[in-house]
Amino acid sequence: MTEHPDIGPGHTEPSTCECENPRGLLFVSDVQALRRAEAVSFATADGVGLIDANLTTVAGDEPRIYSATQQRLFPDPVGPDRRRRIQVAADIAGFDLSRRWHDHQLPGATACASIGGAQFHDVWRSVAAFLRVGDVLRLRWLADNTTDQMVARGLHRDDLHIEVRRGRRLWTFLLDVTVRPQAARVVTAAHQ
Repeated sequence: MTEHPDIGPGHTEPSTCECENPRGLLFVSDVQALRRAEAVSFATADGVGLIDANLTTVAGDEPRIYSATQQRLFPDPVGPDRRRRIQVAADIAGFDLSRRWHDHQLPGATACASIGGAQFHDVWRSVAAFLRVGDVLRLRWLADNTTDQMVARGLHRDDLHIEVRRGRRLWTFLLDVTVRPQAARVVTAAHQ
């Protein structure tokens, strides 16, 4: 397959419709970059998710020289690193401050998580190997998925799932579970 001519090799079409190029549709270079990434980060705000696949430089190393293929797959320079940004649909589910449940778009909530050493992270390597050109990705966050014992200790659990839609089939992978005190949570609300 080739890249979509209106988009170019650098980015995925930012669309939320069920049309030809929905937000999160993976092209050849997206899949290749996700498989070769040394670090992967995920962020969500206002229903828009970002997946950043990165090639990184270790602090103190000599400057890294990127091959032409690496520059093509990771087109955005970020300091000494290289990045490929893929925009995807995303949801944050959870309770608001009034204790009302929201399946989608928890008001004012944002979320971020990262996987350093992506080549050594078993779950990420499995997800990346599973991905195919034409799959559509979506991030699903579950805020404050806690138990009474965790709440009693002042801890909160936030989960990140990644959905992979291939035609009519849908797979969901649990990518990250974080248990932290309120001040260091992965999912935060504007009014917390």
